[in-house]
Amino acid sequence: MTTFSNYDWEPLVDALRAELEEYGALFNHLTRQQEEIFARRVDAVLEINGDIDGQTKIIASARGRRDEIMTDLSEKAGLPAGSRLNAMHESFPDFVRPLLEALVRDINLMINRTRRKARQNHILLARAVELTQETLRLLQPETFTKTYARSGQVSVSGEKPSRYQAVG
Repeated sequence: MTTFSNYDWEPLVDALRAELEEYGALFNHLTRQQEEIFARRVDAVLEINGDIDGQTKIIASARGRRDEIMTDLSEKAGLPAGSRLNAMHESFPDFVRPLLEALVRDINLMINRTRRKARQNHILLARAVELTQETLRLLQPETFTKTYARSGQVSVSGEKPSRYQAVG
């Protein structure tokens, strides 16, 4: 089994650290988004949505960089391309293994925390939209029709009021 040199594993450690940092930044954006949702600052939520989209692109780039490094390491270890880190475990020096394990564990933890926060925000936003629609329905019930879509979900449709009706 091939043992990797410092030149082999250091770029992987750097890539994993960068990926962890980017997931942390996404989590911070989602936390900020949640705060703005609670504060009912629509403009700030929309602005943060752009930040979140940009951050997901940065994460995809960081993940792509890590995947490239992993492919190179797989080849050096004589393993098929796309091999997972634990398949290469024996190729890393003993002193590096705990670091790699900790970074992977922390990345997985951040992914789970980020998904949970994104789900919470999605539920909050969906509920806000639902409440807004309900309020509008109470104000102008004749403009809304509630039916079921083919998917089985409730669908709300209706006429858009003229500008004069909406203002007056």
